Amino acid sequence: MSLLGKYFRGWSFRSTTPSLEPGTEVNVFLSEYDGDGVGIVHVGDTRLYVEGVDPDHVGRRVRVAVTSFDETDATGRGEFREVVGESSYAG
Repeated sequence: MSLLGKYFRGWSFRSTTPSLEPGTEVNVFLSEYDGDGVGIVHVGDTRLYVEGVDPDHVGRRVRVAVTSFDETDATGRGEFREVVGESSYAG
């Protein structure tokens, strides 16, 4: 293995449009509330619409079960499970 290969061993690049698998649960920060119990999560350029939240969940870390995901549009839907943490900044 070359010196450069040893240096970069284990490195990987993160995508700005991560893919989410239906059936998995993820912990994410809820960034917006769009009304009617639907919140929006932004993970890079990926957008996840979360059902079952309320305005008090905005800015909190929540667990979401992914129900569908379209890799072409980098958008998906999920269901709120529970609040798992608070924001890391004071507003």
